Amino acid sequence: MCCVEFQPPIPNDDSIDGDAPPQADGGWLIKIEESSRGKLQLLNPISNLKLHSSPIQLSLLDFRAVQLCTSFRLSYQIGFPAFEINKVLPFPPAASAASPPPQQSTVTVIAIFHEGRIGYWRKGDQHWTYLDSRNFDYDDIILHQARYHVIDRLGKLSLIDSSLRFDKSYSPPQFLHDGSGGGGQKNLVESGGDLYLVDRYLDGRRRNSKDVDDAITNSFNPIRYLVGTGRNRNWNPRAVDFKVYKLDEEMREWVEVKSLGDDDTVFVLTTECCFSAPAAQIAGGRKDCIYYSDDDDYVARTMLTTDGIRMFQLEDGSIQEVKSLPRESDIFLPPGFSVEF
Repeated sequence: MCCVEFQPPIPNDDSIDGDAPPQADGGWLIKIEESSRGKLQLLNPISNLKLHSSPIQLSLLDFRAVQLCTSFRLSYQIGFPAFEINKVLPFPPAASAASPPPQQSTVTVIAIFHEGRIGYWRKGDQHWTYLDSRNFDYDDIILHQARYHVIDRLGKLSLIDSSLRFDKSYSPPQFLHDGSGGGGQKNLVESGGDLYLVDRYLDGRRRNSKDVDDAITNSFNPIRYLVGTGRNRNWNPRAVDFKVYKLDEEMREWVEVKSLGDDDTVFVLTTECCFSAPAAQIAGGRKDCIYYSDDDDYVARTMLTTDGIRMFQLEDGSIQEVKSLPRESDIFLPPGFSVEF
């Protein structure tokens, strides 16, 4: 499953005809997913909702596809995604690279659970093995420079070695040393070979492992209880601000930044994959912007429409709904496409 950017190629006289796809000033951000039957389907990269009923016949002869990242998802045998898992990566890294795959008996996945646990599952295991039995506050994991990096909600960055044990760690950003932890949700993004920490400040608290245990024990409908509906959404707070840090690996510290690099970059935060892209290559893209959704787990995202996608501008700290912005409203929805609910 890949997040890709589609861009129409530069047309020539021979390729221009009445059936040619509409041209755009930049491309669109789309996820391509391979189904269990081997067919490719197009999805919104943030909501995971399917795109369909397009009069445009997508063909790599008509569009240039640029792979921005690769993401993975665990599903039950009946086809439903494992809603309690936010992010999963194969282990070792060769399992996700263009090198020979490992033996099936050694394939392992590492996962971040929505409530903050981190664990792994080897083929043949009957249950998850947690890497840390004390800290249930992990937020994100990323493969950076062939090493697994994991961040917790207090901003501590740790590396995982080849034995699936925690290796060296980096301290949180300086102002987080007071124990406040800064924002309530943290994501890791790789851009231009550097590692960034995106710290999201929320207007309420997120649910934790105890909330899930209580819901399973005491609620007739645990999923409805955990997610909530309308104004009664439980533990799914809204973002009110963001701060961004860049890892100085030589000094082993995070440094706050006011831009997303030198190449007019945008960040896209999704549950399964956070990635960067050049703003100039995206239809309506603005530099130093972060695209995201407040619905940060699978169950909530099944109810997400394009109305729920938002854009944060690092320059002035503003947050706006993408649907209200003429330039950005079609970034995740090419002309002629509609969303399947």
